[in-house]
Amino acid sequence: MNVAQRLARALAAIALVLLAAGCASSSEDLFPDKRTIGVPVGGVGHYGSGILVTEFIIDEKFRAGYVEGWGGGGAGDCCVLLPRHVTKPIVITVRWKTSHDGLEKLAEHEATVPIHFAVEPADSSGMYVHFLPGHHVEVWVSWPGPPSSKYPGPAFPRGPAPPYLPLPGEKPTPSQAQPN
Repeated sequence: MNVAQRLARALAAIALVLLAAGCASSSEDLFPDKRTIGVPVGGVGHYGSGILVTEFIIDEKFRAGYVEGWGGGGAGDCCVLLPRHVTKPIVITVRWKTSHDGLEKLAEHEATVPIHFAVEPADSSGMYVHFLPGHHVEVWVSWPGPPSSKYPGPAFPRGPAPPYLPLPGEKPTPSQAQPN
């Protein structure tokens, strides 16, 4: 990973922390329902190199964009509303678009998944949406965030990104196509 990539990841992590602080401190003013709290959302790509998530949408209410195929990103408009105290399972629908190197649209994807709560939303650093190989999604609410070794969700992608491997039936990009 070059210096520019490290700097971009560090800035993205700082932005998520600042966003978390802003949402947590202002959520009581913005949301009069004291049973809910605004929680910032971040995306983490586990696909590999040569692919990215151009945007993702949670329950048709929250929209974020650009998650690298290998690492973090995806800050959006501040927060999603979650209950302050989780008393029953919460399931959300995530829709996302992927493209190869930002040029060729691969597909639109959708998954309905449970939110994994490692802590109560009010005690979290945010909600993290993981885009996993095979177009699977996991969603975690926790403190600390994904780059930490103490994060309970999928391990944060580190080191050189492996190449993205299309699923059977996906059209490969020209660089992946076999010569005739």
